[in-house]
Amino acid sequence: MISGRARILPVLGGLIGLTILLYATVFAHRGVLGVDIMEARNLITAREMIETGHWFLPTLHGEPRLAKPPLPTWLTAAAMLIGNHGQDTDLTVNRIPSALAGVLLAASLFGLTRFWTRSTTAAAWATAFLTTSYMFVLMARRNSWDIYCHAFMLAAIWGLAVIVESSSPRRKLAVGTGLLLGLSGLSKGPVGYYALLLPFAVSLLSTGGWKGVRTHGKELGLALGIGITLSSVWFAAAWLAMPHDFSRMLVTEQGAWFTEHTKPFWFYLQFPLMTGIWALLACAALWPGHARPLVEPLMPYWRPVLWSLGCVLLLMLVPEKKDRYLLPVLVPLSQLMGVYMTGLLRDPEKGGRFGRVLVQANTVIFGLACIGIPTALLWLRPRFPALDGPGVAAVATLFALGAAVLFLLHRRQRLTALFAVKFVILGLCLLALPAFVRPNAGNLSVPLTEIRSFVAERPVIADGFLKLQDSWIIGKKPLAQADCGANGLPESLCFVSRKKYLVMPDALNGYTSENSLHVSDLSGDVIHLVKLERRDEK
Repeated sequence: MISGRARILPVLGGLIGLTILLYATVFAHRGVLGVDIMEARNLITAREMIETGHWFLPTLHGEPRLAKPPLPTWLTAAAMLIGNHGQDTDLTVNRIPSALAGVLLAASLFGLTRFWTRSTTAAAWATAFLTTSYMFVLMARRNSWDIYCHAFMLAAIWGLAVIVESSSPRRKLAVGTGLLLGLSGLSKGPVGYYALLLPFAVSLLSTGGWKGVRTHGKELGLALGIGITLSSVWFAAAWLAMPHDFSRMLVTEQGAWFTEHTKPFWFYLQFPLMTGIWALLACAALWPGHARPLVEPLMPYWRPVLWSLGCVLLLMLVPEKKDRYLLPVLVPLSQLMGVYMTGLLRDPEKGGRFGRVLVQANTVIFGLACIGIPTALLWLRPRFPALDGPGVAAVATLFALGAAVLFLLHRRQRLTALFAVKFVILGLCLLALPAFVRPNAGNLSVPLTEIRSFVAERPVIADGFLKLQDSWIIGKKPLAQADCGANGLPESLCFVSRKKYLVMPDALNGYTSENSLHVSDLSGDVIHLVKLERRDEK
């Protein structure tokens, strides 16, 4: 009985710690990060769904929004209705669906790794690496489409892996897996199929999966059939309802793949950097001569390697390239890192001199971060009015203690405790730093409700310097002068600009300023809002 408890307690403690880490990386302070252009599109579309009732064929600024399937927007609009009375002014509420998608992605990686390795420890390490990776934290805290399609797809891949290795037919599981495939398609079309499922299939078939695929061909076909059918339903309906708009959207999207955000094919060779502070560990795990002996006792080494490299290769083939498109690569890469770390901790000697140098280098990086964070806060203190001297001192003390603990554990070669403390430090960064710094919600110096109130009941005229996310911030689409019709500009309006030095256009010479509001973000950019009234010429 005692030996059983001795085995269970560390596992239970690790799972509790992993849960706290997941909360810190996905849920804590999720309203702080500013809104980017992709999230703004989702939030505006969700708001218009609620306002107009056009749920099946959504709109963006009144125009059909057919470029992306609507499932993430449906979930976002539902969160607004449940959590904020249908309003989109609370980012913490707006981002609940993407946070839950991040949890699904992490849980699916844990389950798949646990299924393949039969090791809870390896699954926990893999999930911890994923949830503390830079790109995962960024995508789970912003409500755009990528996190949804890859979360549903990885859950489906877990189901496919179980089906392939089952000793009996798994028709019910095949149906559930097909539904998950369909939800991925309804989140971002074929992206999950191309960037995550296809390289998974190649890696599985290349590492002993042929027999299971042949045995369970009917169940796999059923899952794929359900998934592809469900993925296609909305696209088919949108094409039938709006054939001209849909055809125009296809031409625009296809053109964007080859003309917008184009980068050379080697742009994605930076993929280890998407893990953030774990980049050195990712590179080491990808070195077969060093890592394979540590991974092979738990799972075929080439399975996650081929899966990772396959994701990168397929993404390279598309001319349009963005950092966030590397999110699916983190899934097999984190799995590889987790299994590699498990092998290294079980038998450090097998890691050799390179393993020891790797651990030392990673620990030095963490130590430098512990020194650098308080230093950076001192430098950035003017941008955070709430950060006072005692706050900086508390952060410095906390990180100095962390650096000391890292040094002692490394010196005593307590490697498991050493890496556990590293994850604690990362968790505390996300939990404690925003509490000390108290940055502006949504990266804005003025509350969103105050901005919306300032421009309420007035048309908004803008110059050519606004970003799309600014139209979400002010709560309406800015008008061009040509949009005002034959009667010209209205008697009262609100002018909005992002120019560093505000200069009124000539068309507004007949107006006088009634009031102004200046909204800054943490980068130092300012949005100028000015209420204007037409001057009485008399």
